[in-house]
Amino acid sequence: LLGAHGYCTQELVNLVATGRARSNVFDGERSLDGLRMVGTDGPCPVGLLSLFEHYGHTAVGRYLKEPTAPVWVAFMESHYTVLFQKSGTLGGPFDLYYYDMLANQEEVIRLTVDPAREARAYRDDDLVPPLEDTLHTRWPGAHVGWNGTEPLL
Repeated sequence: LLGAHGYCTQELVNLVATGRARSNVFDGERSLDGLRMVGTDGPCPVGLLSLFEHYGHTAVGRYLKEPTAPVWVAFMESHYTVLFQKSGTLGGPFDLYYYDMLANQEEVIRLTVDPAREARAYRDDDLVPPLEDTLHTRWPGAHVGWNGTEPLL
């Protein structure tokens, strides 16, 4: 379950999130030239969001995007981080807390996601925080507020 250089594989992430070490992040089963591929087969206690879905390289299924607990492993470019909600519901504006151990994070990063409010408009030459792109794979078009924290680029 560890890949090259001791990196975590998708199978290990899925084992933590779903209790099953599967290679795929889609819902249900798919067939590719007669090869049966198995994804997530039901609601998961922990979710997964991936920046690579924003780039169009993968499609995370609803079971992983909508876990039974408001906790998500987030795959951000080169490593995994975590997002979680302390309390409340995910309906209106809600807060998510972000933690990235590799960034030597010393401060609390609290993001406010507002699905009813339009996302910040960026120009083509602006640097867009990858975390916002990742969150938009779950909450498309939602406004992400950084609450005084400098956006992570």
